[in-house]
Amino acid sequence: MKRRWVHDDSGAALPLVLVLVTVIAVVLGAVLSFADTSVRTTVNLRDQAASAYTADGALQAAINQIRNSGFTGAPGQHCFGGSDTLTLPAFGGADSAAVSCTADPAKVLIQCQSLSVCNRPGNAILTLGTGGEDGLNIQQPTGSSFRVHGVVYSNSNINVVNGSLDTNTAVYAKGACAGTIRSTPAASCGYGGSSAGADPGYAPALTSVPPRQSLPPCTKAGSLVTFTPGYYDDAAGLSAMMSSSSKCKDSTWWFKPGTYYFDFHNNAAVRPPSLPNGEDVWTIDNGYLVGGTPVDESGRIVATPSVPAKIPGACDNPIEDANAVGVQFVFGGDSRLAVKAGQAEICGTYSGSKPPVALYGLTSGAEAPVTATLAPTGVTPGAFTDATPAKVSTVDGNAATWVNTAGGAQSATLATTGYTPTAAIPAGSILSAARVRVVHGNDNGSTQDNLSVQLGSTTAGVPSYGDNATHTDFVDVTSALAQQVYDGAFTGAQLSYTAAVRHKGIERLDALQLELTYTPPALRAGSGCTQLPYTTSAACALVTSVNNSGNRFYVQGTTYAPKAALDMTLNNAAEPIFRFGVIARSLWVKLTGSVTFSGPIIEVPDDSPGFVFGVYLSAYVCPGAGACAPSGTAAARARVAYVDGDPTNPVPGKRQVSVLSWSGAR
Repeated sequence: MKRRWVHDDSGAALPLVLVLVTVIAVVLGAVLSFADTSVRTTVNLRDQAASAYTADGALQAAINQIRNSGFTGAPGQHCFGGSDTLTLPAFGGADSAAVSCTADPAKVLIQCQSLSVCNRPGNAILTLGTGGEDGLNIQQPTGSSFRVHGVVYSNSNINVVNGSLDTNTAVYAKGACAGTIRSTPAASCGYGGSSAGADPGYAPALTSVPPRQSLPPCTKAGSLVTFTPGYYDDAAGLSAMMSSSSKCKDSTWWFKPGTYYFDFHNNAAVRPPSLPNGEDVWTIDNGYLVGGTPVDESGRIVATPSVPAKIPGACDNPIEDANAVGVQFVFGGDSRLAVKAGQAEICGTYSGSKPPVALYGLTSGAEAPVTATLAPTGVTPGAFTDATPAKVSTVDGNAATWVNTAGGAQSATLATTGYTPTAAIPAGSILSAARVRVVHGNDNGSTQDNLSVQLGSTTAGVPSYGDNATHTDFVDVTSALAQQVYDGAFTGAQLSYTAAVRHKGIERLDALQLELTYTPPALRAGSGCTQLPYTTSAACALVTSVNNSGNRFYVQGTTYAPKAALDMTLNNAAEPIFRFGVIARSLWVKLTGSVTFSGPIIEVPDDSPGFVFGVYLSAYVCPGAGACAPSGTAAARARVAYVDGDPTNPVPGKRQVSVLSWSGAR
């Protein structure tokens, strides 16, 4: 048998197979490792989602349990029967939950027995001008809707330039209406009466001017700058602080609770040296202004607002908290506020008997100049040997004398002290004139005598006369005292009279008095361009908002400026700007950008159906079906309000529920 040789590759193929198996094993191992990681990630995400669902469900269970109970937040009560913790074992399948509850002290009641006895305005918008300008002027993109919650009442006309004016209730105008208005019932234009359009005449929180406050230090960008209630008169200083070029730009400007009076004098004809010249317009062009008690994002009161502040929602809102203590910004004279690139939120103070007025334009009051003639109480006679304070205090002919028998060039000085005002001159007073009254003479007079008075470091000449009569001269020392008076630091002065003569004779000084004419701070009615009809180029609005990148100005309270115009330009408005009604002489609103907000831009709260109380709820999730303790980081939080028809007899299951805030863990 012949052996046949056959070509066979099996020996060479074996190493290739081994390499291939190794590669596949490595790749498969990597794939399986990736798959394991993906599975574990999916499981973790699923666990997180399950935890979130469990926390949300636990909050809902807690809300419903309180709704079905008689809990009202009264002292001694617990949210869940005998405890403030609701335990929910095996609540989320394999997990358990617990919800802790803290009563919210906020209790808000909006009820009106009549138009005069009400803690909210009767109208969402009330304009009081009777002609010469639009009462209400609305400009917006075509097809847009300017929404209002509450009655709209104009004592003149309503001009809806584009889009429509929509309100959930009535619209009245004593004049004509132009444009599209949707209301229930239909708008009443050319309306003939009703006291609902009368000025409610709210009184300001001030009866006198509070102490003047200096601007707080401003040195660091992105800091908290705190203002104290009181009187502010420097618009230029406020504007410089709140500008993009300020040393403390991007800061939070916190106006602590209280009343603020803004009566700017930068544009006054007479100003103290330290008050910069400029318009009486305070411009917020940078940073975040918060007026009132600060709160965090869940509505809890905090010690100070955050930097940067989250606006809106940075201050305690009187619509949601009956314990809200806010601010009232009062404007006098031609003082104005302009909100530009900065943001501002101003919260008023809740009251059960009157609206929480947050912005107030004064309608009465005027400055009254004061002239005070001040006399010395102490004397250093020098050569005027018979001098006493009484002799140089009054013009009565009973003069202090210097008998010069030496001849030649001789000099004598009489120094005085005192000149204390009978009443302290308040800081912020504007000194228009300060002069020294010198009543003097010489029985052998000469026009060559060198006479002078000295006040501090200021020396001024006094005329000399060639006769022997008694003369009265006035020496202007305004510049020497203006800043001192403005600072409230003037408590008296030192004056001296010096006579340098070249002859014998008797020099007489009958009186050396200091006469001041100053204007102390006063509550001043709106004046200047703020009182012009809002149709002329010289007219100006009390409040102007010019926003180019979203709304930046919010008033959580009532705006009351019956003698002034308001002009608001809103870009991409997404929140109400006036939350407790607007009363003004004229209101102009311009909506720009994409107007997609479905809620009211201006609103007034409805009457409460009953007593409102609230709770803070925090949900915690624990693995396993056992008991869960409310500790660590909450998985979800909520702030919830309840309304009872009869606060003394709450009906479980019938109370209304309003969720004010809801957030997950951070």
